[in-house]
Amino acid sequence: MLGNNSEIDDPFQGRLCVNLSLMSTWLRWVERFALAALILHFSTRPMPRAWNTLITDFPNYYLAADLAHQGIDTSRMFEWDWFERQKDHQAIPIRVIGLVPITPFSTLFVWPLTGLKPLAAKRVWILLSLALLVPLSWMLHQMTRLSYQRLALIFAMSVPLYRNIEFGQFYIVLLFLLVAACWSYLRKSYGLSGALIAIAAAAKIFPLVFLFFFLQRRAWRALAAAAIVASATIALSIAVFGWNVHRTYLDEILPAALHGEAMPPYKAAASLSGLLHVLFLPEPQWNPKPWHSSIAAISILLPVLSMLMLAPAILLIRKNDKSNNRILLEWSALLTASLATSTMPASYTFVLMAFPVSVLWAALHERRHYAWLAALLVAYAGIGITVQRLPLAVAILVGIYAMLWAGPAASESNVRDWSRHAWAVGIIIAIAANIHSTWLRESGVRKEFAYRLPIESQGYINAYPHSDAGGLRYVSFTLDGYRLVTIDSAGGAKTLGAASDDDDLSYTSGNGRLLVERATAKGSAIVDPTALVPQVVNDAQHPMLSAGGDSIAFLRDDHGREQLMTRSAPGSSEQQERALTPPALNVYEATFLSNAEYAFSASDGARSPQIYLTDRTHTNAPIGLGASRYPSLSPDGAWMAYSRFEGGVWNLWIRDQHTGSTRRIGDVPCNEIQPSWLPDSKTILYSTDCGRNLWFTAIAQRKVIP
Repeated sequence: MLGNNSEIDDPFQGRLCVNLSLMSTWLRWVERFALAALILHFSTRPMPRAWNTLITDFPNYYLAADLAHQGIDTSRMFEWDWFERQKDHQAIPIRVIGLVPITPFSTLFVWPLTGLKPLAAKRVWILLSLALLVPLSWMLHQMTRLSYQRLALIFAMSVPLYRNIEFGQFYIVLLFLLVAACWSYLRKSYGLSGALIAIAAAAKIFPLVFLFFFLQRRAWRALAAAAIVASATIALSIAVFGWNVHRTYLDEILPAALHGEAMPPYKAAASLSGLLHVLFLPEPQWNPKPWHSSIAAISILLPVLSMLMLAPAILLIRKNDKSNNRILLEWSALLTASLATSTMPASYTFVLMAFPVSVLWAALHERRHYAWLAALLVAYAGIGITVQRLPLAVAILVGIYAMLWAGPAASESNVRDWSRHAWAVGIIIAIAANIHSTWLRESGVRKEFAYRLPIESQGYINAYPHSDAGGLRYVSFTLDGYRLVTIDSAGGAKTLGAASDDDDLSYTSGNGRLLVERATAKGSAIVDPTALVPQVVNDAQHPMLSAGGDSIAFLRDDHGREQLMTRSAPGSSEQQERALTPPALNVYEATFLSNAEYAFSASDGARSPQIYLTDRTHTNAPIGLGASRYPSLSPDGAWMAYSRFEGGVWNLWIRDQHTGSTRRIGDVPCNEIQPSWLPDSKTILYSTDCGRNLWFTAIAQRKVIP
């Protein structure tokens, strides 16, 4: 009977199928057009810039690996001026450079390229990064069933991917490691998944959050493999770079990164930490007028809001739900939450969003939630285009949580699993501990503001302050390089001129003379910028004039290890040099009154640096001050100021040179370094990063002797 022919029962349904087919065809052509346009844009704009120029950040990775490859001691490679000096000596054509907060292990990925010139190495790195998009697309296709065309469109829409290529950054490699780890887990290769997460975490730390996934799902093989491979990566990194640089990373850089202060924190659009810094924390130069100055507000809001974004990604993991779709969403939640709560989310880090966006696209398309899919793509594109990345990342994260919450009900055995209650208790304890520590840290930091000098002309780093003829001198770091700044008694600032590619990294003055260390592609040399023949000492850095002006001391570099040297002052008939310290000691800094009275900080092997003294009773002898640096002898020889390392920070101390007794001057949870004495031998100038970020110092002054 005709009425039993279901194929022609409903003409409306037939028309709907035709319309959907036409719409699908139309959308595919729109996707193809958009993909072609984006590829054309990438080929004509970002790619030529990336190919022909050295832009931060590839030189950071390259230089660290190259120094280790050359056998140069890299103990101090996280120090900004030390790393800049090496960049100048290696003739890498980029204006400024710095390694913070990159892990030493991550630089080993470019180790095979160090035999090439920097730009050639970057070009190979670009090609390798682009090549990784092929296996990335294959794995994402296998996991999500998205077409290759749509996966290509996701990558082509990613402005952060363009930034990765342009800067020669690491995050395409990191995306590959994370996607490969998820792909391995879905195929029950749990050991490989854990190993890949360990490698990713050794490179960028935050992938450690995926260990929570393994814990929640009782993936013991993955955890065991992660522990073994993590130990191997740490051992390899220490074997290449030595223990000293890793101690610096663990003791100083990693804590600052977790606090959001490894880089300048006052950027409201970049992160939750940056937003709260701008709203609630004053800083005389960078944030003099916050919206509402309140240490209590940031102490409470930062840990609470961070945990509100991260905790659901952990608590919504269901160990008994083995479906691929659930695992992909859980993996996406952890990755997106890590980016949303990151304290340093640069634009290029959001290339990692290609993974969760692929997962969400597949899920929303399968459920025919096309309006939500359009919103997802708008948010994804906006993350790369606008600086307001945080709210867009949070919006995507909320969407993932909604899909996880609305998933199939947990099984009875999972409902009775008390591990979630343990997680909840642990999260509450972590929040309380973080509130307490943030309150103590921020309260202590602001005590230092009373000693800050109100200098208008300051750079990101203001280092090595010295009093001179009633004025002030210091080395200022800006994006144009390192320059010597002089502020006269009336407050006027003058910058010492230097060639655009050179850096003035240190100096000394006294007895009417000024000597400057100028770092160039030919090495560092001590120059007199006022003389007709400016060169004073070749292959020398950190100059120091004696109290009487009759001799000069300086440091000489030998494969990254420095030795204290002395010679007569320029103009003397006797110019013979002699070493004041043995080659076994790696000298960091020194203070010099005469050939018979000086002090220096140095590291002996893998030990922490400590201060050595030469005077009437000591001859290059360590004087038992613990981990200590930055010695400075007062003009009258009665006192020595220095910085001592305790509790993860360097604080000021002074030592009575007659009795050997010591007294603490500073007691703040931030760094006070590079002290120098005023002529009265009672007051010191010093550099402090309190309220700023790690080692981005301002200048302070305080009277320490009554």
